[in-house]
Amino acid sequence: MLGETRCDHVCVCPQSIWQQERVPLWIKPYKILVMSSDSGMIEPVLNAVSLHQVRKQSQLSLLDYFLQEHGSYTTEAFLTAQRNFVQSCAGYSLICYLLQVKDR
Repeated sequence: MLGETRCDHVCVCPQSIWQQERVPLWIKPYKILVMSSDSGMIEPVLNAVSLHQVRKQSQLSLLDYFLQEHGSYTTEAFLTAQRNFVQSCAGYSLICYLLQVKDR
């Protein structure tokens, strides 16, 4: 669990660099509370739907889900959701690559 808390602190640094340099990437770091050497609690991400939930509950592709939730390709809501997804996914991908985070 100590590794997760270090990762939490390391994730804040790129976020501030991206903001300073106006790089359009972002992440939403969450808080981690270490309870013991092998257990802990993580902060929930409110009002979020995981890709797993989208696929399991709606059985839609990600694109179809975005269209259903945000309207057609040309709506501001769709374009904002698409941009947020791409920018945050790229941010998390870079962090995971740099920290060598593997699928668990």
